[in-house]
Amino acid sequence: MTNYLYIHVPFCKKKCLYCDFYSIPFDAELAARYVSALCMEIASNSNIINSLKTIYIGGGTPAMLGDEDLQRIMLTIKNNCSINKDAETTIEANPQGINEEKAYKILAAGINRISIGVQSLIDDELSILGRSHTASEALDAIETIKKAGFQNISIDLIYGIPGEIASNASFERDLKSWEYSLIKAVELNPEHISIYELTPEADTPIYNELLSKRILMPDEQVVSEMYYSAKETLESYGYVHYEISNFAKPGYECIHNLNYWSGDEYLGIGAGAHSFINGTRYSNVRDVHGYIIAIEDGRNPIAERSELNPQDRVKELVFLGLRKIKGIELKTIPAKSLEKMQTVINELIDYNLLELKNNHLRLSNKGLMLSSEVMTRLMDAL
Repeated sequence: MTNYLYIHVPFCKKKCLYCDFYSIPFDAELAARYVSALCMEIASNSNIINSLKTIYIGGGTPAMLGDEDLQRIMLTIKNNCSINKDAETTIEANPQGINEEKAYKILAAGINRISIGVQSLIDDELSILGRSHTASEALDAIETIKKAGFQNISIDLIYGIPGEIASNASFERDLKSWEYSLIKAVELNPEHISIYELTPEADTPIYNELLSKRILMPDEQVVSEMYYSAKETLESYGYVHYEISNFAKPGYECIHNLNYWSGDEYLGIGAGAHSFINGTRYSNVRDVHGYIIAIEDGRNPIAERSELNPQDRVKELVFLGLRKIKGIELKTIPAKSLEKMQTVINELIDYNLLELKNNHLRLSNKGLMLSSEVMTRLMDAL
């Protein structure tokens, strides 16, 4: 039984130039058929859902769904599952397409948290990323959402955005431009801010632009300064740094994502959605059409499953747990596993990449930007 539900909606208006996630262009008829399949999968899994603490509708851009489709999803959940009165219910959205009516309808459907993909508040940077909105539209969308009555708003920002070799942009794409977007975001006073370093993946348009040297990535030192500048700025405005990339006002940490980082169970619904139930990881067929056909034919849409052995389980607990700023409580790590890692842990502490505090093993301030290297060392030790 799980208390955490994820629903995947892989439709987008267009694919951003840096995105390597599976998504398809929005089509209202296909989306309605997909929602019907989602509802059938939710109903068929009601026996493994306990009283829900969180519901997270991600994508893609799930806010693109029609109002009736969103209401149908939420009504199906309510009719098939018990939902806590204070459940955190999130939907992901992009600024473009959010108007006052849409915001009210989302809230009326029972969704009380909204995560907005702002990414930057500089138009030239948004253009390089291939975003479909402007900075002004992002600012307007957030004000509209607040006016509708949302009291739990999260903003996504990207740092380390490439710049053109020869640019007449108003802001150089360096630390100054990042701090501009950051302060603009803080002025909106959202409850939650996520910051993500841009990592160009192979076969994405932005990766090819970099290969051709039409654009250039910022210097690694500048990227590091961007991260620590954000940490300092957000903490000075009262945001709690609770995960490598996430900051929240006290009491507004994302409960759904904290469940992931704690290594606990969750159910994923939809094409490509992942689940973790009873020590086994599942993933649904990724293709939307294949997913719909499987559901309509009464077949299980699961494409892959893997049962975690004790060693895999420990690796995940360490890997995920270290993402949290408070780290991992030592007593949760089996003694044999801790013994295997001890030499590496001591070395990483000596290098000031890890630290022990209140019986928790956690990344140091220096280790936050080198987390991949730290975790690789620990995984190798296990």
